[in-house]
Amino acid sequence: MGWTAEQSKILSIIPHFTGAFSFIGSSSIIIMILRDRRKKLSKPYYRLLFAMCVFDIFASVALGLSTWPIPEGSPGVYDPKGTVGTCSAQAFFIQANIASPVYNFMLSVYFLLRVKYGMNENQIGRRAEPIMHVITVIFGLGTSFLCLGLSLFNDSTLWCWVNASPKGCDQSYANNGETDCERGDNAEIYRWAIFFGPLWACIIGCMVIMIIIFMSVRKQENKLKKYQFKPRRESESSNAGDEELERKKKEEERRRHAQSRQVAWQGLRFVGVFYLTWAFATVNRLLQLINGGSYFWLMCLHTIFVPMQGFFNFLVYIYPRFKARKRAGVRSHHVGATIRRISITSQIRRWNSVEETNVESPPVLAEKSNDGGDEENGAAVAGEGSKVEDTWEENEAVTLPVKSVSLMKGSFDGETTHMST
Repeated sequence: MGWTAEQSKILSIIPHFTGAFSFIGSSSIIIMILRDRRKKLSKPYYRLLFAMCVFDIFASVALGLSTWPIPEGSPGVYDPKGTVGTCSAQAFFIQANIASPVYNFMLSVYFLLRVKYGMNENQIGRRAEPIMHVITVIFGLGTSFLCLGLSLFNDSTLWCWVNASPKGCDQSYANNGETDCERGDNAEIYRWAIFFGPLWACIIGCMVIMIIIFMSVRKQENKLKKYQFKPRRESESSNAGDEELERKKKEEERRRHAQSRQVAWQGLRFVGVFYLTWAFATVNRLLQLINGGSYFWLMCLHTIFVPMQGFFNFLVYIYPRFKARKRAGVRSHHVGATIRRISITSQIRRWNSVEETNVESPPVLAEKSNDGGDEENGAAVAGEGSKVEDTWEENEAVTLPVKSVSLMKGSFDGETTHMST
């Protein structure tokens, strides 16, 4: 379908902004990882995410250029300024971005290995991660070089990508082996063979993996409930050592289950971004294949969401940290209020003790001495309460030191010395 001059202008301008957002998002993830590179780059999760963001940065720049690299004078395109060379360069990095969905799939595999099969970071890093990188990088760059060699990179309306030139020429697959295309013969077949086919294979694969992961988490939940409410037999030993061992075992089960849930939900968020980014683009290209054209509103959604993948990934990446800091703020407020109540109660008890033993001690001095001790205790508790883990995969908990909360014992019914998120 042909577009009016105003519609072509809108379709050309949108990627300039969405591509910039994606560039900022992916760059932010890389910067945050590099700021703590000793810790984070030692883990497969962050290395996979880092590599995905590198590919996305190049694609964000290429998509953000929009119609500028398209050869000057191309019909139906707003403000083309490029040549065949600039068009091929832009399309090369856009096609190489197929590595980003493949890395999304590899992240899902990583989550599966962690949750269902219980593999640790070192095991995944040695056995699985090298294969993940090799497959993804070779496929992303290999398909780009293949298209470059076959002259498949041409004007694709929104930007340069796999397309026949001139647009609308008869391709040999649909014309009994004959073609009048100058470049990019059978481009429609290659589009689905090297991009949209693998893309949706990754999306479906991610969804299947997420179902397996959540089934595994549900199985852990049922096991934990069965273990937690299992009645004690009279013949079982009830000495202190057995009770302590049982308590530690229960705590370990709870910790592992909480960690599995965090991993599963983080993986599901990445899959959600996956769907959001590519759903409209796939429908758009499918309509172009079947009807020879698409709808303007669908083209707009295509230009909005495809270049925004890096920004959406950034939101998913920082969500666990934002949630943890938010909980830490609420927790610090409750801890501070508890300490103030304990301090006041302790002061009153000291005064009562002084009156009962007829010891003449100036209340002001007693208050000063107690306040100093409680403030020190309060600082220790608040210091512990302000610690927030930056990584989503660690089960966060704040344990109040025994020395700092010794006044809690017996002061209030229902007070706790352990707060976990």
